[in-house]
Amino acid sequence: MRRKLVRDKMTRIIGITGGIGSGKSTLAQCFSEHHIPVFDADEIARFALTPESGCFSDVVDLFGAEALKPDGMPDRAYIAAKVFADKSALDALNGIVHPFVIREMLARTEACASALAVWDVPLLFESGVDAFCACTIAVLCGEEIRIARTMQRDGSDEEQVRARIRAQISDEKRAELATYTIRNEGTIEAFIREADALIEQIREELE
Repeated sequence: MRRKLVRDKMTRIIGITGGIGSGKSTLAQCFSEHHIPVFDADEIARFALTPESGCFSDVVDLFGAEALKPDGMPDRAYIAAKVFADKSALDALNGIVHPFVIREMLARTEACASALAVWDVPLLFESGVDAFCACTIAVLCGEEIRIARTMQRDGSDEEQVRARIRAQISDEKRAELATYTIRNEGTIEAFIREADALIEQIREELE
């Protein structure tokens, strides 16, 4: 049974996910253009590593003063190096940041007072966040296309991108778990047309 998200306002959550380079952000933008609020888990996770967040002091306690720049802001390169080299440090950081992201997304969703809201979560199924969703969408795309897009977008080399893809669940698994799937292997115009049709279908089913 899915957990009920917001008891009084009955906001229905649409979870969207997809592998690196799949076009998940483009789908999120389509929802925004339909005036449906979108909450980005990655953006909130970045906010978590700032002094304004409610968990920043816990991150500093975990990594020590060495994790701060002279201006008091987090040294993200230092933190990234630490968690890359030590899985226990990564698990500890996730144990701080993940609950904060969930709390913040719940709070923002409740505050938006909208019938529908979108949660853009790269690790939607891996993290269990799909349990909060009325439905989920997986953006699917062939691996070679995703690699080319990501290399062009980020300036990453091919092996870096392949390693990131290997660290994620497969598109086959996403398709198995998602309520809906949408492929993004043609033109951006074709993808947007298909996305718009899917959004209208979901609106009819959930609103």
